[in-house]
Amino acid sequence: MPKAARTTTKSGTRSPQGRRRVRVYTAWHPVLVALLEHVLPAGWYQCISEFQLAREPLRVDLVILRRRRRGAPPRPSLLTSVVGELAEHTLVHFKGPTDELERDDARMLLAYALQYLVVAEIEDPASVALRVLAPRLTPRFVEALRSLDCALTPTGPGTHEGRLCVFPLRVVETVPANAREGDHLLYTVTPGMVADPGGIPALSPAEIAVFWALLEHVEQLRRPLPGQRKRHMKDEKRVVESFEKVLTRLVARVPPKQRLAGLAPEQRLAGLAPEQRLAGLAPEQRLAGLAPEQRLAGLAPEQRLAGLAPEQRLAGLTEAQAVLALPDAMLRALSAEYIATLPRETQAAIQKRLGAASRRPARRRKPRSPSR
Repeated sequence: MPKAARTTTKSGTRSPQGRRRVRVYTAWHPVLVALLEHVLPAGWYQCISEFQLAREPLRVDLVILRRRRRGAPPRPSLLTSVVGELAEHTLVHFKGPTDELERDDARMLLAYALQYLVVAEIEDPASVALRVLAPRLTPRFVEALRSLDCALTPTGPGTHEGRLCVFPLRVVETVPANAREGDHLLYTVTPGMVADPGGIPALSPAEIAVFWALLEHVEQLRRPLPGQRKRHMKDEKRVVESFEKVLTRLVARVPPKQRLAGLAPEQRLAGLAPEQRLAGLAPEQRLAGLAPEQRLAGLAPEQRLAGLAPEQRLAGLTEAQAVLALPDAMLRALSAEYIATLPRETQAAIQKRLGAASRRPARRRKPRSPSR
């Protein structure tokens, strides 16, 4: 939304010739628009971030919430201090974390409302209501309202009601109001968002979902989508840095189980060393899902057989393989008739083993020393 306009040239110097106007936008205003779009009942309101009041480039520094459908819309569950009890046309005047309400804000608010009646061709002024969002009420703004015969009455923590001319007016102080249940997201447009991003109240699941959407919007402020022209925005750096700090604090508060929910296994394990992936797992858990040959890879024969009973070691072997597993002493005890029933390859292996054993030199016994 336009906040101010300055005249510059391509060289950056002010000159009567070749001047061009560069419109400066406040980065907090798109954040508010995105916030309202996500908490309004779907399909019931049109959120207009700018509205041209004349053929010349005069635009109202307001957010317009315009009813699309007849009937009673569902009651919003979030930001009820802002979007509760909306009129057919609701004009929202917004002061971001780095701005304060001034005397002229009251007068411009009334001027904008009257101009909107003309340009939008609204016959019944009662269909238009006014909202003001600001960190705090200021005495000069209250005094300016009083000079326009408008008195404010507190209606809750951070909310005030009044009537500016014929228009119902609600003023929401975002600093005290964000502590209310359902209004915690207002913290994102308070001075605290700049000074202490980690101080954001604990968000509900519904508020967290809206916050993720705001993060995506803030990222687009810094990196516009293809085809979008990057605007000159006041406080853009503060907006981006504040949301990044809040994201870090929010992630730290989320339990590990919720952080990992929805991530693919490879995303959870990305960047972890092998010993980190296996840390805390029991041996049987580490082996689960591995093929037998993968479980035994790298183990010595005695390690593979450790703990197995004799019948377990021989399980699955053919008769010939079981015979070859016998020690040489037991092979000699086998009868020639039995060995002849075995496959030729097995008989050859037995003869080779027994022949090699018979050629081994006998172990010499150590002579006994004579007795004294």
